[in-house]
Amino acid sequence: GTARSIEYNALKIIEAIENVKKPYGLLGYSQGCANALMAESLLLSGSPKQKAHLSNANGGLVCRQLMFSAANGSMHGPAGVMKAQRLIVMCEEFFKYQQGYFSRAFASFVLEQLNNF
Repeated sequence: GTARSIEYNALKIIEAIENVKKPYGLLGYSQGCANALMAESLLLSGSPKQKAHLSNANGGLVCRQLMFSAANGSMHGPAGVMKAQRLIVMCEEFFKYQQGYFSRAFASFVLEQLNNF
């Protein structure tokens, strides 16, 4: 679920909820918290049939367990971008130094392989 959008994951949660005939809870860890809250929000703002899944005669939603929520955003994305940029600069400095030891053809081959990876 991490590589998918919150909306996609929320719709998958809703699909699972629609098949439940007993009381259920929403459990989330990190990104799963945002997914669960989005699913609940979509149900709450949906049709009467969708709203019924939250509180129906069979129990509906009875609890939420959200641990280490990423629902309000997370620093992982911006931190990852900064680390990636730093890695690119480090690799560039490393390969500039290596230019004196390897032929242009070999350097071009390595760069081509890295770009195609």
